[in-house]
Amino acid sequence: MFQIDNLQAGDIVIWKGEGRTMGMVINTNPDPHDEQAVLIQFFGKHDVLPLHYYYHELDDFLEIGEIKIQHG
Repeated sequence: MFQIDNLQAGDIVIWKGEGRTMGMVINTNPDPHDEQAVLIQFFGKHDVLPLHYYYHELDDFLEIGEIKIQHG
């Protein structure tokens, strides 16, 4: 979970596969008493409001190879 544990604003998350999508981490929740999470702003033709992801969700996506993380 190393790649997920050190996510910071400015990191890029790329969803692989058909309809490849890219988003940038715009905020993190550093509170150790709350479940760790990030807000990701997506780019491209499917622009939407930032979406909330828990670290454990992103870790699951990373483990199955559905995402790639590029640290900024």
